[in-house]
Amino acid sequence: MDVPCKACGTVNRFNQPYAYHAGFSNQGFLYNEAGDLTLVWSSFDPAYEQLVGMFHPWALSEEQRQQLENSLRPALHGGKWLFANPARCAHCHEPISGPITKTIYYLEFPDSELLDAGPTAGNFRKVLERAP
Repeated sequence: MDVPCKACGTVNRFNQPYAYHAGFSNQGFLYNEAGDLTLVWSSFDPAYEQLVGMFHPWALSEEQRQQLENSLRPALHGGKWLFANPARCAHCHEPISGPITKTIYYLEFPDSELLDAGPTAGNFRKVLERAP
């Protein structure tokens, strides 16, 4: 999938056929502060539910969002996972897609934390500072 940057015109390429809809998949997603990594998890992951209850990530209150953000380890690079972080252009670093508070669609950057597929499914505990 190609996502052109409206600011500089760079075409950002993603190894996915389209922007994924978190709601259809019952997933949460956050971007790191650099906007070049994605954290994806299941809304039904036991460690996630233990932390904030049985709420979909896009429906969390501000207090629940802060609780979740404060519980997460920083990304492997590029700072913290935050609800306000957008996906950013690889060239000029301007936003190319909004955060979960603005859109339900997300982009998967290379080397991201995809915790709702394959052998990493149900492993939200992996990104927590202290496992519940």
